[in-house]
Amino acid sequence: MAQQYKKGVSQNAYQHLQEADTNGDGYVSSEELAMYLEFKRRELEDQDAQRDAMRKMTWFALWGMLLYPVTIVIASWLDVDDAATIIGNIAPTYFVAISALVAAFFGANAYSASKKSDGQQMQMPMPTRPTPAAPTPPAPPSVEDYSEPTVESAPERPTPRRKIM
Repeated sequence: MAQQYKKGVSQNAYQHLQEADTNGDGYVSSEELAMYLEFKRRELEDQDAQRDAMRKMTWFALWGMLLYPVTIVIASWLDVDDAATIIGNIAPTYFVAISALVAAFFGANAYSASKKSDGQQMQMPMPTRPTPAAPTPPAPPSVEDYSEPTVESAPERPTPRRKIM
């Protein structure tokens, strides 16, 4: 008996909802579906917030790196040469630190995303109800079942035996 699905909904959509079945009975109740949808909504909001944080951090680091030389020029222009010298001496450390901070943040997010996707691939599938097995048709005859016709040769005659005296 083939499983029936609602019109317009693919079997793949039902397979994705198997994780919504928290009690494992094979059916997704309205409470389980509501909880699953809320979880997915929050997961999407968290991912969106994380992308926004990454974007803000990147722009902040970029503007800091671009404005740092401007700060040195402004300090020199205001005749605060000691400040310009100190800011200039700190510049290599500042650029390396900001670059390392951004790289570590992006690297950690990429690593956690790859671990998360590996974990989803490693998930055990939800148990499904067994479907009755269809009777298997008999196997068609194979080539080995047929033999080539052979030409029968004349029957062998026994060789006469003579008695030697």
